[in-house]
Amino acid sequence: MPLLEIPPQYNRSAESLRDPTSAEASALFLIHYACEKLRLADLAEKEVLDVGCGTKFTHAFVNHNIPVRRYVGVDVYADMIDFLQTNVADPRFEYHHINVRNELYNPDGQAMTADTDFGVEGGRTFDIIWLFSVFTHLAPHDYSVMLKLLRRYVRPDGRLLYTVFINELTDGGHGFADKMHRAVRSREVRDAASGPRDERLRHVQPFVDVYPEHPLRCALYSRGYAFELIQDTGWRPLELLPPNEFAQHQFICAPV
Repeated sequence: MPLLEIPPQYNRSAESLRDPTSAEASALFLIHYACEKLRLADLAEKEVLDVGCGTKFTHAFVNHNIPVRRYVGVDVYADMIDFLQTNVADPRFEYHHINVRNELYNPDGQAMTADTDFGVEGGRTFDIIWLFSVFTHLAPHDYSVMLKLLRRYVRPDGRLLYTVFINELTDGGHGFADKMHRAVRSREVRDAASGPRDERLRHVQPFVDVYPEHPLRCALYSRGYAFELIQDTGWRPLELLPPNEFAQHQFICAPV
């Protein structure tokens, strides 16, 4: 199978991961990292639902021949989904466009509900559901709605893994709050625009939309509120893992 080349316009990873080499390194790391944290040797016998799929995981799976039984990607970016549907011939891979509203990525979409259809075959469930850089851009209401929606797609022994911005300092220093803390300490004088933002971060409010001029570019949650929003959604949190070089804090949850 020929190598898959991703046009630059379909790479919507963080700015630090926009070049192909960085995006590839990120995807390879996260696939192996997810397997490690889920206590799996590989994904050869697992079906994966990737919500907010982007292109980097497909690129890694296809070009590096990484085993996966089935991979289903859904995303709000219609043109990118069209590209993947057209250019990925492997029958293990399928892609669906969802037109749900997100203030950052799809402000004109429809409101997401627990009954939103991901377009996959009716009643189909998955061993693993993962969302990288999705909850990091969700307001509290959509945070809990997304969890309720995802519950319909998991198998009884399946697992959910998703990343989230948590407002706390970490030992490894890879979190958003770590970055903000370093930025504040490096400035001798705070300007008027950054002062109120730093104050809100320091007092750890339950939720902060850090850049209100760019809604939900960074949806920052306190640790307690991030756990609270999982309640009554059909999930039980197993772990909240610290951020690493390629991912913010990660929840691993089991269905209840």
